[in-house]
Amino acid sequence: MKNKNASTPAELYLNVLADSDFLSPYSSGNTPVISSGVADFLENAASAYHPDRDLVLNISGDCISDDERQVYTQAIKNYYSLKLTDIQRSLQRKAVIAAWFAIIGILSLSFMFLCDGLNVYQLWIECVDIFAWVFLWEAVDQFFIERTSLLVMQKRYTKFIEMPCLFR
Repeated sequence: MKNKNASTPAELYLNVLADSDFLSPYSSGNTPVISSGVADFLENAASAYHPDRDLVLNISGDCISDDERQVYTQAIKNYYSLKLTDIQRSLQRKAVIAAWFAIIGILSLSFMFLCDGLNVYQLWIECVDIFAWVFLWEAVDQFFIERTSLLVMQKRYTKFIEMPCLFR
């Protein structure tokens, strides 16, 4: 049975007293992005909710003009689109590294069995065995453990991109 709270979006509230620091002074071309302070606030406010939960941002403040509303909404989407692209690159990189580590580990284990069959000194066989298992463990760590936190961040950033911004 589906949790009824999962279908209702989480309401985030941002009260803007002065909007001079809402946008980052650093952006490329015509793609405004929010400042790191605004991003930190949004991420802290959303951290109370499950990453699968939809978000709605309610922005209130008399200092925001009608023209700025669309720019601010786009700046939020631009900021999190950049973050999402970075996370996706990291996920791909970790998958490739994990694959290489697994290949090295499996080849090393094969080499260990070959050495054992050739009656190589046992100390060297143990060294190759340890080497192989370190690479196999790192493959597991990269793919199943480190990628998990990136997958959670990917969900969160996607929710920020899809999040409607309501100005009050």
